[in-house]
Parts: sequence; structure tokens; C-alpha cells
Amino acid sequence: MLIGCASSGFGSRSLLDRGGGAPWTIRCLELQGSNRLAQAEQVADTLRRTPGVRSEDVYILDEADSYARVYYGAYHRRFDRRINKAEHSPQMRADLAFLRELGDPSGQRFFLQALPVRKPQPDVGRPEWNLSNVAAAYSLQVAAFEPNDEFWEFKQAAADYCEFLRAKGYDAFYHHGISTSVVTVGRFGPEGVIRDAMGRTIYSQDVQTLQQEELLRYNLVNGGVVKVRADNGQMVPVPSRLVEVPRSPRTR
Repeated sequence: MLIGCASSGFGSRSLLDRGGGAPWTIRCLELQGSNRLAQAEQVADTLRRTPGVRSEDVYILDEADSYARVYYGAYHRRFDRRINKAEHSPQMRADLAFLRELGDPSGQRFFLQALPVRKPQPDVGRPEWNLSNVAAAYSLQVAAFEPNDEFWEFKQAAADYCEFLRAKGYDAFYHHGISTSVVTVGRFGPEGVIRDAMGRTIYSQDVQTLQQEELLRYNLVNGGVVKVRADNGQMVPVPSRLVEVPRSPRTR
């Protein structure tokens, strides 16, 4: 039985904080192992029956990194340009404090490790364009999309960019991670990486030819070219690069 204080204000209002900003949630607990989903369901069911908890705001995701996670609520974190700082809402802070106090009569606290995290975004995109379904060793990564306080639909952006490249005639794919989605082009076997006459590892001619295409030269981040400092001190754009194709489809 979870012990809590119903008068804490934890259940005083419906959670989706109104207004703009990046969507966040509270990660209450994460579990690994073959029985992780059943254990997470048991924890979530008990949490839903705890006084002061809105049962409809408790949810579970069995995620790609082999963790089953119990989450609570949906909030907005706003970036205040006047103070150059992003802040969580008072509702989230109150709810987080309440969760961390939940425990049993012996004093054990069940969710001391609860913390704010970006709200997981649903996987989107046509299944046949999912890189995990491609029978190849490598593909050329040409874009990555990462969430921030003003942009969080990174999975949708990757799926859209994949569709854009396909409309241009490229063999494009997307791959969703927990916090980054990437877009790749092409299918290459192990021969996509070779050694030159000096024994250096380089890309095959087929890969290098693809990299000469205007849309495929760089590894874009959120639609923009990123530059890094080279050994000679000059700032140079990050080129597109080969990545290994995931061996098996992701499951949720």
C-alpha cells in the first residue's frame, strides 16, 4: 500500500498544464528483465489506487532500451527569455515532491528516484521506411533530430524528412531512438567500408559518390549544418557518415 497525503495538492487539478512549451512528464520508476512489464503494471496499478493520485495520468512504456518505465502526468516546461532559463511548472514540482514521499509504514520510499524527463514521443513513419527493417550492413546518415525546449516533435520531423528525401528519389530511411531520431540514405554491405593503398579505413566509391549529392553531403542536426573545429583550427561542416543498420526491429 502506498502512503501519501491527499491534502498535498497533488490531485488538485487536471494535469496537462495549459500553455506552450516543451512537454515533460515524471518518470517514477524503471525496471529491467524479462518480467519487467508485468512488474511495471503491478506498480502502476498500485499507484493508480493511491489516494490523491489521478489514475488516468499513470502510464507505462516498454521502451527500446529494454526498460519498462512508469510515468506520471504531462506538463510544460517554459523557457523564459528574460532570465535565459527554462523552468518546470509549480504543478510538476509539487507532484514530484509528493511522489518522492510515497512509501510504506516502515518508512521505505518507493519513488525517491523519480525525476522530470521529456515526455516520450510516439513512433511515427511508414513501417517500410524504418531502418530497422532494412537488410543491409550500413546506411548513410544525413540528418539527426533532437528535442529541445522549443522543438520536441523530433520523431515526426525525422519521418517528414525521410518522406521529403524519398520524394526527391533517394532510398531514405528513419530510425527513432529514445532522445534522437536519424535519417539515412542508401543500403550498403560490409564492402561499404574498405582500406586504401595505405591501409586507412575509408568509404567505398559508391558511398563517396552518394556523399557528393547536395542534399546528402552533411549530417544535419535539426535541419541545420553543424560545424566543428578541425585539426588545423578551421571550422568545418560535419559530413554525412555511415552508420550500422540495427539488427532487429524495435518493439514498444
